Amino acid sequence: MQTGVEKKVVYLTAERFTSSFVRAIQDRQTSAFKDELRDADLLLIDDVHFVAGKQSTQEELFHTLIALVEDGRRVVMTADRSPSELVDMEPRLRSHLQAGLVCGIEPADHNLRLGILERKLATLADQGGFAPSARMEVLQFMADRFTDSVRELEGALNTLVARVGGDLARLSLDEAQAILRPHLSCTEKRVTVDTIQKVVAEHYGLKQADMISERRARAVARPRQAAMWIAKQITTRSLPDIGRRFGGRDHTTVLHAVRRIDSLRAEDPALARDLDILLRKLRG
Repeated sequence: MQTGVEKKVVYLTAERFTSSFVRAIQDRQTSAFKDELRDADLLLIDDVHFVAGKQSTQEELFHTLIALVEDGRRVVMTADRSPSELVDMEPRLRSHLQAGLVCGIEPADHNLRLGILERKLATLADQGGFAPSARMEVLQFMADRFTDSVRELEGALNTLVARVGGDLARLSLDEAQAILRPHLSCTEKRVTVDTIQKVVAEHYGLKQADMISERRARAVARPRQAAMWIAKQITTRSLPDIGRRFGGRDHTTVLHAVRRIDSLRAEDPALARDLDILLRKLRG
């Protein structure tokens, strides 16, 4: 591997590739277009599924891919599905995509989402000249609730910054929830405590009755606490109301469970993964 050598990296979305190719044809600049791409040491094409059904664009992309690979260059392409599922893609292009290293990208877990928020906050601070500070409970809330995509997560942070400026540290959790509630209502389905109990019990190999029972064995108590924590996160039920639905427990028991799970998930990766899986399953 050579070091200290400058490499040319070209990044394009598939849409930009298409529009640039069409413009090059119209301007009779196809040679310059091809030279620009085929001179790259690394070519990155994002959302390659966009070219499906566009015959001439697919043909040019195919020849670009072949030229680069035969010359020992690197090509990375992304799509919203695996190559085998790109049914509208020209067969020989799809075949070459399948012949490469195909890697699925899993959704960001809670810790990664939290890290993204902290990094984004620091970037915004550098750009706006304010101190990169926000209450951890606010960041935790966003990491727990905006799970579908990184863009959605960053959009939530941008929304808060747009409303309160750089002084995010003064923003309480209740205030943050109020600001972001319209964004949440568009994406979240209504989940009941009963549904949470069923899903959590199934995940841990228990019966729903265990969620409301008096059993204190850790194998039951910890999933019960997790279910209470989830109920607090994704329903509008109050602590007393959640307690009543868990066998008539006091609101202080629910509060203890919420705080306990908040504490444990920071140091227990297995529990953090379980919570992430359960939240995704419940939110559909």
